[in-house]
Amino acid sequence: MDDKIRSLLTRHFKVRKIEFTTLDVLLFLALSGLALMMRYALRNVVAGDYKMFFEPWVAILREAGGGIKGLAAEFEYVDYTTPYLTILSFISICPFLNTLLLMKLVSIFFDFVAAFAMMAIVHDRTKNTTYAILGYGALLLAPTVVANGAMWAQCDIIFSSFVLWSVYFMLKDRPNISMIFYGIAFAFKLQTFFILPLFVILWMKGKVKLKHFLWVPAMYVVGMIPSLIAGKSFWELISVYFFQANGAMDIYALSHKFPNIYQLIGTDTFLFEYADAGIWVTLGALMIFLYVFARKDYEMTGELMLRMGMLLTMTVVFFLPHMHERYAILVDLLAIAYFFYRPEKFYIPLLTILCSFAGYTVYLAQNQILPMYLYAIVFMLLLFDHAVSCLKMIRRGAVNG
Repeated sequence: MDDKIRSLLTRHFKVRKIEFTTLDVLLFLALSGLALMMRYALRNVVAGDYKMFFEPWVAILREAGGGIKGLAAEFEYVDYTTPYLTILSFISICPFLNTLLLMKLVSIFFDFVAAFAMMAIVHDRTKNTTYAILGYGALLLAPTVVANGAMWAQCDIIFSSFVLWSVYFMLKDRPNISMIFYGIAFAFKLQTFFILPLFVILWMKGKVKLKHFLWVPAMYVVGMIPSLIAGKSFWELISVYFFQANGAMDIYALSHKFPNIYQLIGTDTFLFEYADAGIWVTLGALMIFLYVFARKDYEMTGELMLRMGMLLTMTVVFFLPHMHERYAILVDLLAIAYFFYRPEKFYIPLLTILCSFAGYTVYLAQNQILPMYLYAIVFMLLLFDHAVSCLKMIRRGAVNG
């Protein structure tokens, strides 16, 4: 009897080219179940953003008829694009569960979409199904991922999941599909642009063609179709991100509980002066990185791609003013993926997620154990570590110049 059970647990299966055992299946189910139970425990948490923004928005969409009709609604203020408003509009007329739970379920669904992308990235690197499942579980159990959707009812994981799939297909050297996913991500959130410098470098290295970037505006326009059908004007829909970039709702603080440079120099003084300077510092830092990374010949490995992605995204959120607690979620996810390239660098995902989650605790729990400037220093040191490591890898892989 014991031998039969042991034989069953270690039995190998193969689906296409992927090999796994019964134990792998059990591990997958256990991690999935644990992730779902954690999210179930948080189902009744109501965050301030839900009461202040989401609940009124859904009510307005419902009053306008819900579904596609609801998209014709007029808002005093809303900064989401058509794809997510469409989701909210259909939630508004859903006959079962309440708005809060339905919003959380949407985010939880995309938690798993992102987790499968992580599984694909890790499997592509390791060719090991067990490691791939562990990557899947690591993303699902990451504190910032759990808190973002299941606790806060935010939707940052939606665009992040599509960016992860974009990264995966770039690792597989399929730039066309990669940029389609990147375009879908952009249709949901402006923060997708935080990692755009990485794709510019990939273009400089010949990994992407200019024509592939056309998928970005194309997917945005496709995403606008439901609102166009509802009668919204093209200009109104195309200008949503201009409104967001203007930052009119965020000018009261240089950092919204995010551990960046403004936690070191003050978040509520010289609001306009530091904000203007911060934009130019961010652009300048990115231009320096783009110049340094473009001037040498080297092999763009998967490890270097992930490290550059973290570095460039961290540069944006560290120097750009008005960053919110949630805006480093892409860095968190890339850090998890990077761990499976360099397990000895385990401190990178741990410290990255710790810094991100510090802002979450201040907002969600109104609790600040350590001063935010300490997390900002750790974040800055991580950024410096990424920069040094990228330069070392480029030098080792340089062909000339």
